[in-house]
Formats: sequence, C-alpha cells, structure tokens
Amino acid sequence: MKLVAFLAAAFVSLTVHAGDIAACSDPSGKGYFPETGIVKKADSGWQDEKITGGITKLPKIAEGEYDILFVDTRKDIISARGDGGTVIPLNRGEKSFSVLVVYPGKTAEVYTFLENASGGLEYLHTLSRAGDGVLITKASVMQGKCSYIAFDQL
Repeated sequence: MKLVAFLAAAFVSLTVHAGDIAACSDPSGKGYFPETGIVKKADSGWQDEKITGGITKLPKIAEGEYDILFVDTRKDIISARGDGGTVIPLNRGEKSFSVLVVYPGKTAEVYTFLENASGGLEYLHTLSRAGDGVLITKASVMQGKCSYIAFDQL
C-alpha cells in the first residue's frame, strides 16, 4: 500500500512539474505608494522593491488555462487562482507570453515571460492595487530572471 501511495505521489509530482511553463526568481524594481489609507505623506512616493528568494512559476493547468504560483516575502507559496484571482492569457509571441491576473475590486497584475535579444530569460511583473478593500494602494514594476521558459509548451 505504501508503494502505491508513493507511486501516486510521484506521478502527481511529475505531472505538475510537466505543466510548468516558466520558473523565475528574485524580482526587483520600483513601487509607488500614494498618500492614501494607512500610508502617510512621509511614507508615500517611490521605493525600491526586491523579493530576495522570491519565486514565480507559470503552470499550465489545462489547454488555454494557466495559474501563477509565487513565493512571497513571508515565504508562503500562493496560487493566484487559489487566492481568488482570475488568470487570463493576454498575448503569445514566439519568445514572449503574458497573462493578466485580476483580483476583483483590488488588484490587476500582468506577468510577461520573455527571451530577450541576448538570449536571456526574464519576466516582468506590473501591479496596480487600489480600492476600498485594499489597505495599501500601490503601483509597481519588477523584473526577475528565469531558469526556464517553455514557449513550445504554451
């Protein structure tokens, strides 16, 4: 029985990994915090942002359906879909792919995975967060490196 459970877990693990389109990490960039809500004037404005050890993955969960998995600053693994987000493919090129993640009434994010002209793999993450249910209003853009992007698996 233990062998069956182990084989089932291994199969699920391989299946999940086989659906990974991109794996990226260590995003950094800039964020803008307006003087609203709990953000005071002295704390508002542009700030450097970095998520050391932050990981972002793009898994394909079904034909034309994707998710964003990420490890945040608290080192929690979060699924955008599991957290109430809707993940919508935006564009697909030969060496780029973007998805929009919408958390209704709160946040819109765009993740773009690409191969640059030098052959490097990277991703861009833009965010706009505002609304009555948001404690900290914010706009940001970050960039990170990717260890792989499987454009042929989109």
